[in-house]
Amino acid sequence: MRTTYAIALATFLAAGPAMAQVVIETPNPAAAYHQEQANQDRAAARAEHRDAQAQAAVGNYGAAAQEQAQARQDWHAANRQEDRAQSSSGAIVIGR
Repeated sequence: MRTTYAIALATFLAAGPAMAQVVIETPNPAAAYHQEQANQDRAAARAEHRDAQAQAAVGNYGAAAQEQAQARQDWHAANRQEDRAQSSSGAIVIGR
């Protein structure tokens, strides 16, 4: 019985280095840039939305629709920038 445990332990210790994996996480300098771009795109989207509301209030519905479309484009651009900020990782994996 003891020999079985000893063999199992020796096998586990022998296979241990083969299962080792090292992950080094580094800060990503591009993440801050993408986050700032996302904030700027959101600010532009809010401004264009306010402009669209002002245009609609005076009856200029064509310009309001155009401003609203631009606001939507900026909002989507902000979401893409935020996804880039989150997805670009500085992880380095050694020993798979």
